[in-house]
Amino acid sequence: MPGREFTQQERARGILEALAETSQATTTELATALETHPLTVERHCRALQRAGHVRRCTGGAYALVETDLDSSAPSPDDATVGRQRSTNPAD
Repeated sequence: MPGREFTQQERARGILEALAETSQATTTELATALETHPLTVERHCRALQRAGHVRRCTGGAYALVETDLDSSAPSPDDATVGRQRSTNPAD
């Protein structure tokens, strides 16, 4: 938004909220959604990745890493892992 400065925490929260809505997004997609420069988003995504909040996917997109806060909504990866465990006779 023009004329308003966002704090680092506000930008990070915006990235996390956008990823929660889309499951994964590229830096350019996040920058468009947040109306900011892609390099700014990339810098924040790297910091969030180091902190363990997001992960980098194939193709350069970012996705949320499941935490205790969002464990109530299973991710597609969780459903796949559950099926793999239930079909493995060694488990």
